[in-house]
Amino acid sequence: WVAYENPEFTGEQYILAKGLYPSIEAWGGKNCKISSVQPIIMDIAGSKRGKVKVQLFSEPEFKGNCQIIEKNTRCIDSFALKSSKILDGSCIMYDQEEFSGNQYVLEEGIYPDLTAMGCSPQAVLKSLRIINIELSEPCIALFEKVGFQGKKIEFSTEILNLQFLGYNPRIASVQVLGGIWIIYEHSNYRGRQMLLSPDEIPDWYKVSGYCQIGSLRPLLQKRVYFRLRNKETGKFMSADGNLDNLNLLRIQVAEDTDSDDQIWVYQDGFIRCRMAEDCCLTIVGNLITPGSKLGLSFERNEDKQYWHISPDGRIYSKMKPKLVLDIKGGTQYDRDHVVVNTVNEEKLTQCWEPLVV
Repeated sequence: WVAYENPEFTGEQYILAKGLYPSIEAWGGKNCKISSVQPIIMDIAGSKRGKVKVQLFSEPEFKGNCQIIEKNTRCIDSFALKSSKILDGSCIMYDQEEFSGNQYVLEEGIYPDLTAMGCSPQAVLKSLRIINIELSEPCIALFEKVGFQGKKIEFSTEILNLQFLGYNPRIASVQVLGGIWIIYEHSNYRGRQMLLSPDEIPDWYKVSGYCQIGSLRPLLQKRVYFRLRNKETGKFMSADGNLDNLNLLRIQVAEDTDSDDQIWVYQDGFIRCRMAEDCCLTIVGNLITPGSKLGLSFERNEDKQYWHISPDGRIYSKMKPKLVLDIKGGTQYDRDHVVVNTVNEEKLTQCWEPLVV
């Protein structure tokens, strides 16, 4: 369960697993106030069902009629919304039906009027799309010519004013290599905006309708816990072994055990196991080849500890970009061990489905 300090799922949050909590210290509370609760459910990252909860109001300052939205909505026709609350996650509002027209990205927070949402006071918002979780590190490349030609500039952090930094704001093509990005027409996050997930855009003007980028920033996403289900076997990636001796611990697939050794978190390029968050997923040994096994080790900023999770479910080694996570297979005792193997588009054992907890 998630317990919230304030009503309407706001304020300090406390994650409560099954068990007894005899005092506020036991659940990490600052005081004894809990005003709303909701269960944690299993969801598939990227599925139609989002984890976002949006409240729309017909009047400014959260007054008038209220509509609660938790999924993509092609047409908002109940009333003309004037204020909103994004209680969890992020969404995009559009000023036309069917997810078209100008975009307005709303992150978790409260928006007492249309101006706070980045719209003009006369704007009419007609549709809403949930922003799903993206399990990759932010990286974007901008090109001065169409088709990814000409001068290339690459960013992994927010840029408030592209021209002020000495770059030409006239951009012709874009590659989103990781993360979710908000692109703004003008500097200081002003003007028309567009949300981009990992993709290639060979002609920026054709997609956006404007030929310059003034500022950009990666969308901040909450740290999320997830399980990795193999698409071929249906089994879950697990850490098997004793934490007292990491050298003997191995990563393998197993049936669902509903335990922390099958729950992972992705942050800053590291994949960590919930049962030992000071450790991260690593390739075992110094000679890394197809078939090398995986384990856990303390974070040392080593190249073999960094991973990239692609939209198709493959998990790439940043040290060896042609190697992905796979199941060893065969008939030996280690057939369920997770290894790195050369990318093979036909092998479903190399595809993993993140199930957000």
